[in-house]
Amino acid sequence: MGSKFFSNDTHMGAVHLNVNFLENSIRFYHEILGMEILKQNNDYTALGLGGHPLIYLYQTDAKRAPGQAGLFHMALLVPNRTELGNIFNHLIQTQYPLAGASDHDVSEALYLQDPEGNGIEIYRDYPTEEWIFQDNGYVTMGTVEMDYQGVLDAQDGKPFTGLHPDTIMGHVHLSVQNLPASIEFYKDVFGMDIMQLYGTQAAFMSAAGYHHHLGLNTWQQAASPPSPDAPGLRKFEINIPNQEDFDYFREQFSAKGIRTEKDGGSEIIRDPNGIGIRVMYLNKN
Repeated sequence: MGSKFFSNDTHMGAVHLNVNFLENSIRFYHEILGMEILKQNNDYTALGLGGHPLIYLYQTDAKRAPGQAGLFHMALLVPNRTELGNIFNHLIQTQYPLAGASDHDVSEALYLQDPEGNGIEIYRDYPTEEWIFQDNGYVTMGTVEMDYQGVLDAQDGKPFTGLHPDTIMGHVHLSVQNLPASIEFYKDVFGMDIMQLYGTQAAFMSAAGYHHHLGLNTWQQAASPPSPDAPGLRKFEINIPNQEDFDYFREQFSAKGIRTEKDGGSEIIRDPNGIGIRVMYLNKN
């Protein structure tokens, strides 16, 4: 895992989900993926690894509405191929259904859904020196079948006790209404660069040359902004590495006329699709 992409630069933090069946979701993230329950109160349950929150779950009685912008998948980045083999074998042993497994030239990835249908990717990065950059600065990212046996052979053979504590939120992939407007927003507000572009359908963006911290696509033809209480993505966090940059971003919100709003105990902004973003300084709780 290239820690330089996740310690000194802007990157993704926890994902906040509205769910209809809270206990089922807690059980999945705690018992299947092995996350720690970090905090529970009347508003939410926070789960994570190594003491760092990755998922916040909120009970909602609203029904899922089709055609809304929101989460395509959230991507948990494990430290190495051994850890990917460990979770792969665990999912096979527990007979938890997988939605796919792919090699993307920069990573190897497993795909599944949580009990409420939220997409999850669990992946490991290839060493950065193996990534192939094109003349225009884009990184080569394809999709072919993962080397299943190679990943399974990489496991350490120990009893599974959960995802490795160094697992982090590697990227967040969103289903958006307007791709050009979304690209411009994340480029202008957060300084992200396009790392790969697939016509008018998808873009992958990052800070500091990572293959992507953020995915955007129109594959699901989202036609409306998300309802704040609807099942699915409530908001996601973007972590800012230091106080100086955090203060700069806050100034930019005001300068660009971006309105902040209260969401529970935090303030969020919204992207052009109405998706909530909580901007955080890393050392803040």
